[in-house]
Amino acid sequence: MKVPFGKIGLLAILAAGLMNNGEALAESSVTSACEAFGNVKTGVNSSFQHVNCLLTNAALEADIPPEVVKAVATMENGGWKQFDANGNAIISADGGIGLMQVTNQSNYDQEKLKTDLVYNIEAGVQILDSMYDRTSSDLPKIKEAGRHVIENWYFPVMAYNGTKPVNSPIVKGTGLVNTNAYQERVFAIVEQKSFTGDRELAAFLFHADDFAYDPSSNQNITFLKKEYTPTEDTHESIYGLKAGDYAMTTDAVNLRTGPGTMIMKQLSKHTVLTVTGRFVYDQGNNHYVWYPVRTPDGQTGYIASAYLQKTDPPAVSFSDVSTQNRFYTDITVLSKRGIISGFPDGAFGPRQIVTRGQAAIMMARAFNLPVSEGDYVEAVKRDGIMSGFTDGHFYENRSVTRGQMAILLTNAFNLKETAAITFIDVSSAMKAYDSIKRVVAAEIAFGYGNNTFKPDDDVTREQFSAFLNRALQE
Repeated sequence: MKVPFGKIGLLAILAAGLMNNGEALAESSVTSACEAFGNVKTGVNSSFQHVNCLLTNAALEADIPPEVVKAVATMENGGWKQFDANGNAIISADGGIGLMQVTNQSNYDQEKLKTDLVYNIEAGVQILDSMYDRTSSDLPKIKEAGRHVIENWYFPVMAYNGTKPVNSPIVKGTGLVNTNAYQERVFAIVEQKSFTGDRELAAFLFHADDFAYDPSSNQNITFLKKEYTPTEDTHESIYGLKAGDYAMTTDAVNLRTGPGTMIMKQLSKHTVLTVTGRFVYDQGNNHYVWYPVRTPDGQTGYIASAYLQKTDPPAVSFSDVSTQNRFYTDITVLSKRGIISGFPDGAFGPRQIVTRGQAAIMMARAFNLPVSEGDYVEAVKRDGIMSGFTDGHFYENRSVTRGQMAILLTNAFNLKETAAITFIDVSSAMKAYDSIKRVVAAEIAFGYGNNTFKPDDDVTREQFSAFLNRALQE
C-alpha cells in the first residue's frame, strides 16, 4: 500500500496500471492491504470491517479523504453490500451497480462491476476523483482548501450523483439549504459516522443567484459563482496522521487499552496527544478508526479518530534551557516529539545526571514501545534495549555513564559499523569497547580534546538528549 495521503492522485493510478480510461482496473494493493480480513469472493458479501478497510485504502490510494468515500458508499448502499441474498450483484432501478452504484459508465467492464467488489469500489473512487479534477469553470471550489479538506469535496460529491436541480445546494424558491440534496445528505453521514459529539462540517453561504437552472427541468445546473469561503474552520481528514504527529481531542474522551476495549482514563477536551503508530480499524460497524497515542503524562492507549484532529506540536519552553544552550536544538526536537519532558516546575534540569529510569522512559517513547501501566522499565527490558544487573535489579535511580550510554544506543539502534579509536582511557578489555567504537562511527558521541572518552563519567540530561537525537537521525 502507498503511504497515506502522498500526493498521488489519478495520474499515479494510471501509471500503476490500475486504470486506462476505465478499461483496465487490475488487482491493486487495496486487496493485499486488507488480507487480514479475509478474501474477497464473488457472490459473497465481505464483512463490514473488511469493506471498511477496502474503502479506506482505495480512498488513500486516490488521495481522497476516506471519510468522504465511506459516506458516499453509505449513501449509495447503506449496508455496504455488493450482492443480494442470491449472490447476484445489487442493481438499482436506474441501473446503479453494486456497492458504489456505478451508473452509466460504459468505459468500465460491466460484468466486473457486478462480480468484483474491489473493482466496483475502485471504479466509484476513480469517478469521484474525476469529479474533483473538474475545473473551477465547471464546478465551484472551496477557497484555499486542498484535497485533504473534507469540505472541499462538497461539489465533487454533488457531481458524483449529478449536478441536477434536485441537488441544488439551496431551494431556489426559498433560498434555504436543500437538506435533501445528495451532497448534503452525504456530509450529514460524515458528521454522524466519522465524527462524534458536537463537531459539524463548515457551512457555505449560498444565494439564489449563485446558480442558474429551471427547477422543473432535468438540465444540469450552471454555476455562476466559482469559489466559496467556509463560514467556519474546515476539517482536514484524520487519516493523514502518522507516528510522531500530534492530535488534539475535540471533546472529553476515554483513553482505552485497545479499539473499543477497556477504559483506562478520561481525557479532557483539547488534550494534546502524540500519535505513536498507524491507525487500526474499529471492530464494530463504525466508520472511524483508532489511533495509538501517548498522553502528556506518558500513558499509552487508543483513541477513536472521531474525537481527534491534527494539531501543531506543543510549544517548548523550559525555564532553564535558553537558545544559547549548545543542546537547545536537540532538547527542542525531542520535546516536540514527546520523547523528553521537563519537571512540574517548568524546568528541564539540563545538567542533572540522567538516571536509568529516565533513560528507560526516553527510549520507550523514542521507539513507541507499548507500555503497560506506566512501566517503562519493563517495556525496554522486553524489547532488549536495556537490561538489569546480574543481581536481578534494574536500579532505576542509578546514573547512566558514557560507556553505558554507548551500549544502550548500540543495542537500541542495532549499530554495526565501527570506527578505529585511540582514546587513552578506553581499552579492548572494557565491556563498552565495541559499543564506543560504534557510537563514534555513527557520529553519535565523540571524544574530548585530550584524546579521552571518559567512559565512566555520568551523562547529563542535555547530553543524553543530544546523543539520542543524533541516533534518531541515522
